[in-house]
Amino acid sequence: MSNLEGWTSLVTTLSQRGAILRVLSYTPNSAEAFQALDAGARGYAHALSPAPLLQQVELVTANQGIWVPAELLAQVVGGAFKALGGESRLQEDALALLTERERAVALAVAEGQTNKEVARRLDITERTVKAHLGAIFRKLGVRDRLQMILRISRQDARVTDPGQ
Repeated sequence: MSNLEGWTSLVTTLSQRGAILRVLSYTPNSAEAFQALDAGARGYAHALSPAPLLQQVELVTANQGIWVPAELLAQVVGGAFKALGGESRLQEDALALLTERERAVALAVAEGQTNKEVARRLDITERTVKAHLGAIFRKLGVRDRLQMILRISRQDARVTDPGQ
């Protein structure tokens, strides 16, 4: 819990000993999330999250994944897109593989919007946003949002498997 005194030192010590840690916070924010990850935590979530979400955090982190709130992930993706040149560096041949709606979803996600924000912006459901993202990932040959950004921003298109 991030409200415990000296929590960052405890996370650092335990993670160095091989523990897989998740930090929970009653008042989550980006700065604290980065602090948790820097200390060695594999996940960061709201302490009052529903049980199924906390189970998902546990599953992802237990399998060597990183879990952060969607808002933080969206900020990271949006920042990466801007750092790569934003819309001025879009790779039209990659975007040509997508339908008009998929392209709108991809660009909104690239700008740093969460699924909820994309749904509101495009007047569709979050479930539809997720379905479009699944189709986008398949068509572009990527696994996640960051790889999508690299693929549509004139970066190396072979980002799905570092072993290739």
